[in-house]
Amino acid sequence: MTDPTQESEQEPATILVVDDEQGLADLYALYLEEDYTIRIAYGGQEALRIIDDDVDAVLLDRRMPGISGDEVLATLRERGYDQPVAMLTAVDPGEEIIGLDIDEYFVKPIYEEQLREAAEALLARRRYDEEFREYFAAISKKAALDASMSEKEHVPSDADVILEQEVTEAKDAADSALMEMMAKGAFAGFHNF
Repeated sequence: MTDPTQESEQEPATILVVDDEQGLADLYALYLEEDYTIRIAYGGQEALRIIDDDVDAVLLDRRMPGISGDEVLATLRERGYDQPVAMLTAVDPGEEIIGLDIDEYFVKPIYEEQLREAAEALLARRRYDEEFREYFAAISKKAALDASMSEKEHVPSDADVILEQEVTEAKDAADSALMEMMAKGAFAGFHNF
């Protein structure tokens, strides 16, 4: 049994689910509501209206009528919202994935276990420094692009080269940040790595 005093001490994380397919948005919410506070937006306009600093992560559909997920994402970033975002979409990624300021990219259908893992990963990333978030985002984009192509059709493209470079640069920045944190004693309680 859970200690009620612990529950009151720490509020569950808030996740904004954005999808124009009401049934799908409701299903995602159902999958996550046991562990998180869920807000649902059935379109881009509603998402932009209800987001605030209390939202810890965003699950965002890419193709929506009116305002697309790409436009919602751009507007969120312009407004200064830096919450981790997972793009959930039926659209296989192309080279345009490079320019998306996202942390994860999932091609539908997405099952309950995948969605739960995505939510956990986004929330964990929120705790990381920017360097680590950029590294994980670059890896996710590269994996999504690679997964969208079969071995036969996968001929290295400009996008592959750019993403490979992003991964390398982000890894180098994350390694430097980690070394700096270790030098400052940020891991004083950890003696064995």
